[in-house]
Amino acid sequence: MRHALLVVLLAVAPCGAQDVPDPGRRLSEAEQHTDAERQAAEKRSGPFDPPPKPRRDSQACEGARFNYQMSCRAVGMQSQHSRACAEAYAIYRQNCP
Repeated sequence: MRHALLVVLLAVAPCGAQDVPDPGRRLSEAEQHTDAERQAAEKRSGPFDPPPKPRRDSQACEGARFNYQMSCRAVGMQSQHSRACAEAYAIYRQNCP
């Protein structure tokens, strides 16, 4: 019984396969233009486009660097593991790309 069920399952499995275009076939003119238009539309804009990089403000960067140094102090101190140090580092990374 198990063998018969296995044979039926293996015989039915290819029936659910989808017809996929052959990667080696040539595209018609309409398909070529449709694909080019779609790619151009995707390049123009989209909801997931990265925001433009902000210009670096040297004064804000210097202030963030100073705040980071004062909050975290020297290497190996307990203050390096504090929340204030983590926040100062986040602000430093934000202002000094």
